[in-house]
Amino acid sequence: MNKKFGFSILCFLLLCGITLFSLNLENVGATQAGEQRTLILYDASSGTIPDAQMMSFFDFPPGDIIQAYENSSTTLDTTKSGNDTYAGWTSNAASTPGFPSLSRVTGFQLNFTIQVESESHISNHRAGFSIIVLSEDARGIELAFWENEIWTQNDDATGGLFTHGESASFPTTSGTINYQLIIIGDTYTLTANGTPILNGPLRDYSKFEGFPDPYQSPNFLFLGDDTTSAQARIRLNYLSVTGTERAAPTMDATPSNTPTPIPSPTAVKESEPCPLLRWILNRP
Repeated sequence: MNKKFGFSILCFLLLCGITLFSLNLENVGATQAGEQRTLILYDASSGTIPDAQMMSFFDFPPGDIIQAYENSSTTLDTTKSGNDTYAGWTSNAASTPGFPSLSRVTGFQLNFTIQVESESHISNHRAGFSIIVLSEDARGIELAFWENEIWTQNDDATGGLFTHGESASFPTTSGTINYQLIIIGDTYTLTANGTPILNGPLRDYSKFEGFPDPYQSPNFLFLGDDTTSAQARIRLNYLSVTGTERAAPTMDATPSNTPTPIPSPTAVKESEPCPLLRWILNRP
């Protein structure tokens, strides 16, 4: 099967944001690492769906999936339109104000409260709901959720790129569950309602070949359905990320009389096909 190009398009936009963010800091001096901080990306007690400034939402085909606030949570449902429909949220330093740095040295964590109401798949290597978390050096983990199991996507070193990895039998449909994903050094640990249920080595998905490549995006977070081989209906109640606070940048004190050149944007003709549409992620 082919992984969807809509997911890649969104990741490309995020990568563009990172590039622009870097250009804006061209004359900014280095800063010291800050303290640990927690950023709440979503809390269903707000009475609405996630704020677009905190979590960027996408779906493909566009308009097929609507975020719905019901029963005190946000529902994401890709089961109604079949496997070809997928959707999810992303967040990172380029798109989300205050997003912390996810350092494996100091450690970071993701807290999320969800319920998988239903999930189906036609491949044992795919899931209708997944979470991708990548550190500042793009090492991380992709967790896959079935109705009765949570498992990891492998990399080349742990069984073959994007194949079923270590797993834990767990009833994800039993109700809203408080999960905590802790990453430090080269390992991750997943707890459910305070009980550790799954742990193992972090993955390096950089062997994936494609452009743009979300699996080489630093400080990257994704939640949703990112495959055409599965579908799910889930309820999201809470999501926060804890990492190293980014210290306020300090301007370079060295004066310069030479103006910084402003890069000229590259125009794309309306009749010219978008180069992203030539990229379809080739996960078998």
